[in-house]
Amino acid sequence: MRTRSRRGFVQDLALAAGTLALAPMAACQAAPRPGTARNRKGLIQALEGVHNFMVTTFHSDFELDSEGLRRNVADHARGFHQNMTIVVAGGLGELYSLDIEEHRALVTAAVAGADGKMPVVAGVGGGYRNALTMARNAEKSGADAVLIFPPGSRWGLEEGTYRCCLDVAKSVDIGVLIYPRSEEYWPRLLKRLSRIENIIGFKDPSGDTQVGLALGDLVPEDFLWVAEGEGHAAKTLPVGGRAYTTAVATFVPQASHTFWKHGVAGEKDRMNRVLKEKIEPVVKLRGVQPGYGISAIKVALESLGRAGGPVRPPGTQVAEEDKAVIADIARSLSEVRRES
Repeated sequence: MRTRSRRGFVQDLALAAGTLALAPMAACQAAPRPGTARNRKGLIQALEGVHNFMVTTFHSDFELDSEGLRRNVADHARGFHQNMTIVVAGGLGELYSLDIEEHRALVTAAVAGADGKMPVVAGVGGGYRNALTMARNAEKSGADAVLIFPPGSRWGLEEGTYRCCLDVAKSVDIGVLIYPRSEEYWPRLLKRLSRIENIIGFKDPSGDTQVGLALGDLVPEDFLWVAEGEGHAAKTLPVGGRAYTTAVATFVPQASHTFWKHGVAGEKDRMNRVLKEKIEPVVKLRGVQPGYGISAIKVALESLGRAGGPVRPPGTQVAEEDKAVIADIARSLSEVRRES
């Protein structure tokens, strides 16, 4: 174990989940409850598996529907959720359209819905001060970790990016994942950041294996390598990746888990069979028209009786004539039953 650099890791990391009676209003607060003590390795193991990126639910007037998000997460808590992590306020979660209070309400709702059965990760970003505030709020709301979306290279080079990630990580006692950009310095920077006790891994947007493999023996046990999407996971899981992000685990959670399980076992043929037969047909609902990556997921959720709503501008809404096509895919292929 490395020398500990965070006060929260001097002893085992105390990860607080939360329960509350959540009102639909965004101002609700999480009530703390006893957490489960985990050290660094234990938290990494807890976050292995399927990272279910949840859409942020809105009402028709673009106001946050935190109660709808809580219900959507609770559906997973009641159903198949083995090796599943709930991620909110990420790319699908329209992070950059949220204000600080909405972000807090979103994380609070997710923690309440998960009810201690699944880890919750919250995306943070939107600039230095925003990221610091979001991270602290996520910790207070009971999240297990945050995912930092640092600024791109136009705002700073390696040292500035290191300082940004370092300061956010030092501001909390929960786990921290990093979302690296495309700059060549990222493998070196991730090695530096991995020395910080609560920075436990990264979400890899590269589409390939070079960044993860460049970390050497840090992965898989001491630094969590999270692939972005099923296509990327098919490359990374057999060679050291231990988690992957997906937009469709909300519809096919068991197939997503089976895909992951075969991948980390190095069973490539079985993994690819599940991908082609169970997952790719569902992914097609996002490609009915360009720009439907988020909004189609919301329409599909609504077709199953769950919360969805519009995407906030400048996102692309699903045209009325395309909704039936998306709903048909969701209803015919989803593992979860339609709610009346």
